[in-house]
Amino acid sequence: ADHNNKNADDTAKNIDITEHLLSLEQVCTKYSVQVNAARPQDSFGLGNAQAAKLLVENGPNTLTPPKRKSALQKYIICLTSLFNLMLIASGILVYIVLAIDYKDNKANVYMGAILIGVAFLNAVIEWYQERKSENTLAALLQMIPPKTHVIRERKLESVQSADVVVGDVLFLRMGDKVPADCYVFAATDLKVDNSSLTGESEPQEREPGNTMRNPFEATNLAFNGTLAVSGSAYAIVVRTGDGTVLGQIAGLTAGEEKAESPMSHEIARFVRIIASVALLTAVVFFATGMGLYNDFAFSINFAIGTFVAFVPEGLPATVTMLLTIAAKRMAAENVLVKDLQGVETLGAITCLATDKTGTLTRNQMMVTNLWTNGTMYAATRAHNDIGESISSGNITGVREILLTSTLCCSVKFDRSDVPIDKRQLLGDATESGLVRFAFSRLTGDFDEVQAQHTKVFEIPFNSANKWMLSVHKLTHDNGPLTLMMKGAPERVLRL
Repeated sequence: ADHNNKNADDTAKNIDITEHLLSLEQVCTKYSVQVNAARPQDSFGLGNAQAAKLLVENGPNTLTPPKRKSALQKYIICLTSLFNLMLIASGILVYIVLAIDYKDNKANVYMGAILIGVAFLNAVIEWYQERKSENTLAALLQMIPPKTHVIRERKLESVQSADVVVGDVLFLRMGDKVPADCYVFAATDLKVDNSSLTGESEPQEREPGNTMRNPFEATNLAFNGTLAVSGSAYAIVVRTGDGTVLGQIAGLTAGEEKAESPMSHEIARFVRIIASVALLTAVVFFATGMGLYNDFAFSINFAIGTFVAFVPEGLPATVTMLLTIAAKRMAAENVLVKDLQGVETLGAITCLATDKTGTLTRNQMMVTNLWTNGTMYAATRAHNDIGESISSGNITGVREILLTSTLCCSVKFDRSDVPIDKRQLLGDATESGLVRFAFSRLTGDFDEVQAQHTKVFEIPFNSANKWMLSVHKLTHDNGPLTLMMKGAPERVLRL
């Protein structure tokens, strides 16, 4: 912990961010934004014209990518690998022997061409595979642009993270990745995972107000690239793009060299050993030839021939061909190989951990079955779900599930002036699935049900409780208020 704090203190000295020391009014004045601290959901935020102007002035909210190499530079890098250089050097030496004694070494015309040709062909295959993978990866990244919830002109909108500007009012909730450095002015049990920046393993609480001078220890700052693991919050963006803490750290590490793959390291080691043995043997044979025959042309010819004989000219082509075949087989299973030699590295992995939601999947969920009053119901027949069909939304038990899905939720809509099925849902994937099911089956208007039974109390879902609770103005036999709850079955049944 002391080591992490020391690193955070050293990094903080180079970080340009001071908004955590300002009051909410000072931050609003600095960035010309209007917020409502008492009812943050009613904040005006930035105007659309103002946001568009700031986006033009400051640029998109993205980190400057590392300088890309041209196609020719990448090909030269592939060509100048240690093994290819050894093949080219061997080919040149073969032609030197040909020049010394053309009559007795006519076959060297073909041998030299084969050695040099194999080096160039090997580089072409590796370059083509890498280029193809880069293009495919770029296309995939454009297909799934990250989205962020912002409030502009009192409307909650979902925009691309790249379009977020300083002064924007963000709405963060559990599972969201923070798109920019922001100043938290309203929060409900918000905790963020700062491990990518500070190394802290435990989620850190974020809330309005702060007494710490170190920005990494400030309780009212959430940083770009960190993850909201519980709760929700409203925050004002104070840094975007390269100006964020993550962007400044990325600038410091931009000069780092790419680490070699295990196969590259082993091939380079093998080439060094082979080249050393070949060179030593050639020197010994040259010295022997000079000592026995005192003929320079004969001795150098003999030494070069010995050196070339040590070169396994078929090895690089064979390795590249095998890796390409493996990459094609993986591509048939929808696995993208970014680096050809990464195929071998992947084969050496014993455990692969990945973030699935929103990357390997679409982060969309749907209701398939309901179980109530001892009866299993199928929400839809499109997927051949087991259970009875739902003939009406007024079936005992089913109506209660529909009401709970409608009222006990924190999902918001991007707009309210169009039919519900044409609105975009802003919220957790599970809740969004429940809401979609509710408005498709609920008897009566969805908006009217929410307006009639307003929420008077709420405990938001968090990773510790694994349930959400809300109290609504819904009259029943024993009183005017109804408590609704949803969550993990083992946690709800335990209460």
